[in-house]
Amino acid sequence: YTKTVRLLKGKPELVLEHNLKNTGQKSINTSVFNHNFFVIDKQTTGPDFLVSMPFKISSEPAKKSLMNFVGNKMIYSRDLKKGESTMEYPKGFTGTNVEDYDFKIENQKTGAAVRITSDRPLSHFMYWSVPTTLSPEPFIKIDALPGNEFTWSITYDFYTIDKK
Repeated sequence: YTKTVRLLKGKPELVLEHNLKNTGQKSINTSVFNHNFFVIDKQTTGPDFLVSMPFKISSEPAKKSLMNFVGNKMIYSRDLKKGESTMEYPKGFTGTNVEDYDFKIENQKTGAAVRITSDRPLSHFMYWSVPTTLSPEPFIKIDALPGNEFTWSITYDFYTIDKK
């Protein structure tokens, strides 16, 4: 397994490149995900953050959730307090389209934002947060036959939006 972390010259972009070579006798069939612990401008997790994805969310938030799902967005109902957390499992992605692995976190108060994309389809998705961090957790399915390599990359594009 090789992981390369790349900062692209002249761009606000971070790329994680992964290469897994199966040197064994059996297939490797599993999944992998990144926790993506984002702390943006030391802001408390809450309504100032807008989390969006390219697909319409077809599931409901967890019972007693501090979030609402509206179209393709996850919206906090209020700031999270110490000891509170969210754990969501938004559905609506296809599991086959690489375009579904495209998440944005935008802070409406500070204007700081990040977009997370991959060159592999999203196979599962969880979202966790506490007052100090937001964590989209997108999964990728890995299938590597003996002697074969499996590669994937994840790109983080950092940008700004107009403040509200």
